[in-house]
Amino acid sequence: MRKGRITQANPSEIRGFIQDENEQEISFILNNLDANINVTDNVLFEIQLTEFGLTATNIKLSTN
Repeated sequence: MRKGRITQANPSEIRGFIQDENEQEISFILNNLDANINVTDNVLFEIQLTEFGLTATNIKLSTN
């Protein structure tokens, strides 16, 4: 799993962004986000290629 930090979550666009350890911005769909995860939280996630391009999935709150 990759590590990153949630930098944006925009409910009106149903999308958000994670900045990973390499400072790459990766989008995610808010439906894939646990309700207990907020902007600035550190997370673990996987990446899948979707119709929107590279998308973070399986997002979990990091304990580190």
